[in-house]
Amino acid sequence: MQASQDTFKAEPGWYVSAQQPEEAAAAEERSPLLSNEVHSQGSPGASFGFSVFNVMNAIMGSGILGLAYVMANTGVLGFSFLLLLVAFLASYSVHLLLSMCIQTACLGP
Repeated sequence: MQASQDTFKAEPGWYVSAQQPEEAAAAEERSPLLSNEVHSQGSPGASFGFSVFNVMNAIMGSGILGLAYVMANTGVLGFSFLLLLVAFLASYSVHLLLSMCIQTACLGP
């Protein structure tokens, strides 16, 4: 098979472009940073639920990474005590939220 005439051969790591480097830099300077296109409400992108999922994932991930640091500084017994204390406080806060939700009757549609 023969290669076509418009095929460029370049060293690995080199960028081959039809523009000269000065022309590419000038064209890049003239291009706007933000487009002027109007995006409609239904444009594709991240939904609200997906954004919340990403934030929760980041919070839980940083918390899990912090557990190793806490265990290294407090020891096994101190870490176990702190972990049980935080678990109890989280459980109690969920209990308070649910009891307030029941008292204000926000469970029904």
